[in-house]
Amino acid sequence: MPHAWKERFLHLVFPLICAQCRLDLPFPLSGPLCGRCLARLRPLEEPQCRRCGVPLERAPNHARDCPEPHRFLDCIRAAFAYSAPLPSLIHTFKYQNRRAVGRVLGGWMAGTYGRIPEIRGMDAVVPVPLHPRRLRQRGFNQAEILAHRVCECAGIPLENALERVRHTQPQWRLSRGKRSNNLARAIRASPGVSLRGKNCLLIDDICTTGRTLEECARALKSAGAARVCAYVLARD
Repeated sequence: MPHAWKERFLHLVFPLICAQCRLDLPFPLSGPLCGRCLARLRPLEEPQCRRCGVPLERAPNHARDCPEPHRFLDCIRAAFAYSAPLPSLIHTFKYQNRRAVGRVLGGWMAGTYGRIPEIRGMDAVVPVPLHPRRLRQRGFNQAEILAHRVCECAGIPLENALERVRHTQPQWRLSRGKRSNNLARAIRASPGVSLRGKNCLLIDDICTTGRTLEECARALKSAGAARVCAYVLARD
């Protein structure tokens, strides 16, 4: 059977669906979104805080206007706002073992990377780590899949320079007041890693308060990193 006919047959027998609206994707679309849902995807727009990347109603006049100041992170930038269709895509990627969706999302991050001047000039790309228990449950680290695509685009080496040494509750389950204690000393630089003088780009899927990214930045700077910026798929 010719390759094109084989693909059409498989598409007919095992139709792919849009991760957002759940409608069948017409051949030859392979997803993860139909054309209508893809058109709803919007980059994160200005104005946003120049330090933490959170969307603002007005342009900030000074760094002290940052609504969520961080001690170790130099800046946070995001490719998209956390709005439809991204929540459905991220859920499909992380909890339905659709790694191909993650590679598409990483490709979108890679495509946006070059348009964000604050995160250029990095020496290493560092994915936010999962605890070994959660890594066994999920089978993969979603941040690492995203990071690989950014590395391919930017030509920057990937460094698995962090490890999560304490199993923690997911941040989204906790109140704002409990999030800092939940992550305290949960992440450290991997033994033997030296990042002296390097500028590091942290990669993760979602940023809400930035507490996880801040704890990662603390660990990276303890290993000698000069500057730590974060680049996430979506900013909540």
